[in-house]
Amino acid sequence: MQGAQERLHAARRNLEEDLPFAAVGLAYYAMLYAARAVLSEEDLYAKTHSGSWTLFNDAFVRTSRFPADAVSPVQGSARAARAPTTRPRTRATSRPRATCATPSASWPP
Repeated sequence: MQGAQERLHAARRNLEEDLPFAAVGLAYYAMLYAARAVLSEEDLYAKTHSGSWTLFNDAFVRTSRFPADAVSPVQGSARAARAPTTRPRTRATSRPRATCATPSASWPP
């Protein structure tokens, strides 16, 4: 959760300095890291951003443990704003999008 808090703080600083594009990227990662932190408390881990969001929705939103109206608009806006800065995919797209893996020495980052 510390990584999420650090990125949220940095995003706020970027907004104060009139750097909205940098703030959006940092805010997106703050949300992602927060989602991954709560997923790890449930022993759920994903290898991709998309997998993290899918697991979060399955574990928390669909079970009403997190309000759906707080997730959908924010995730969609953050993904859309972040999209132009993402690097091209180099992996085959036939791989499953969401995977649940056991924790390893390198996860979480």
